[in-house]
Amino acid sequence: MEFSSSPVENYENENIRPALDRRRRIGSFRQCHSQERSASAKIDFSSNDYLGLAQSSQQRRKVDDAYRKLPSGLLGSTGSRLLTGDSDYAQSLERTLAKWHKRQSALICNSGYDANLSVMSCLSLNSTVIIDELCHNSIQTGIRLGKGCTVRKFRHNDHESLERILVEEKTTSREKQIIVVVESIYSMDGDSAPLKEIFDVALTHNSCVIVDEAHGTGVMGKNGLGLLEECGLENHPSLLCSVHTFGKAAGCHGAIICSSSLVRDFLCNYARPIIYSTSLPLHSLVCINCSYESMTGIYGSQLRQKLRHRVELFKQLFNHHILNQIGCRSNRLSQPCSISLVPSESPVHALIIPGNTRCVMFCNILRAKSKGSIQLYPIRSPTVTKGQERVRIILHSHNTNDQVTYFVFLIKSALIEMGIIKGITGQTTTPSDDRNILSRL
Repeated sequence: MEFSSSPVENYENENIRPALDRRRRIGSFRQCHSQERSASAKIDFSSNDYLGLAQSSQQRRKVDDAYRKLPSGLLGSTGSRLLTGDSDYAQSLERTLAKWHKRQSALICNSGYDANLSVMSCLSLNSTVIIDELCHNSIQTGIRLGKGCTVRKFRHNDHESLERILVEEKTTSREKQIIVVVESIYSMDGDSAPLKEIFDVALTHNSCVIVDEAHGTGVMGKNGLGLLEECGLENHPSLLCSVHTFGKAAGCHGAIICSSSLVRDFLCNYARPIIYSTSLPLHSLVCINCSYESMTGIYGSQLRQKLRHRVELFKQLFNHHILNQIGCRSNRLSQPCSISLVPSESPVHALIIPGNTRCVMFCNILRAKSKGSIQLYPIRSPTVTKGQERVRIILHSHNTNDQVTYFVFLIKSALIEMGIIKGITGQTTTPSDDRNILSRL
């Protein structure tokens, strides 16, 4: 029997192609973007490398020196933690990080996503889980992998909304344990959770709290250990566990779950991403150790101070030269022209530009105006709610004042070209000023 097309072609045409075509039609088609990180012409306003450790030659030398001092080991870990992938170094590092985060125990995972899948799929069993409505996909996916749990969402960063749900759940589901899940810094908005209020409410209603510190670790707190440290909540009686990932400010890879020893043992027995994954190799563990030494030391404190200064400069310039110039005119796409900047004290700033097409257009215009030196990425629906499409802007300790000033000028120029703001008054720089800034970059 002859067929006009192969089974694979049939499958692709019936299932894959229509889904991708739909994404293209609505402007939400995703693609990987290659970045030449070492190119000197690139100015970073988009990566999660908040402290610049991922690109620091000083940090690289620190890692290389530490790795060379160790007995020669395997290139890979060769197995999961429960088989051949464990080591004295891994266990020692976990004890060190647990001590830093003032917890009884800690468990290293291969990524923040794996850590959240592990925590949420296991600890949500037969519980009521109440999450902030903007919690990360990894948290929501992990909950779906669990069994027997009820899921509810409270309004973003609204502890009164949380309390109303807690009261309802205590009335209707008295026998179920309740777990509240929040992030310390939200990756798409950059705002901070009101942790003190959330913990107070949770304790009042005898509930546990899980905190994802992915974007707080390295940035917040006296020692860069996160918002829990900054708020003095690391030993709070309602804190079930916290997740700290290393792919952001720590500049490397992996994650750690900080908890009691009992929770750690439970995860080792039931968390499938941990049980069935080949563990991180020795070099990755050395990178994590060195990152914590840098983040918690004088070097890390200096980097955080620089970062705070860059954040404040950006907000001042943006508010003065852009938000004060917003007009009410329609643009050429016949869509609402309003934009906004989500309030944030963190390095993450969300510039709301409603509409997938307009978000993409803005990024393309800005890249062209910077001659390819600055690449921003549109965050489009369905990743965010329709009408809340945005461009994610990230400040870093390695950005200079001149780079920040030039960046704000380019943003304004792109918004003027799109007809979102007027270009009559309040120019950030004149053309000659622009050339002077460029010569100093």
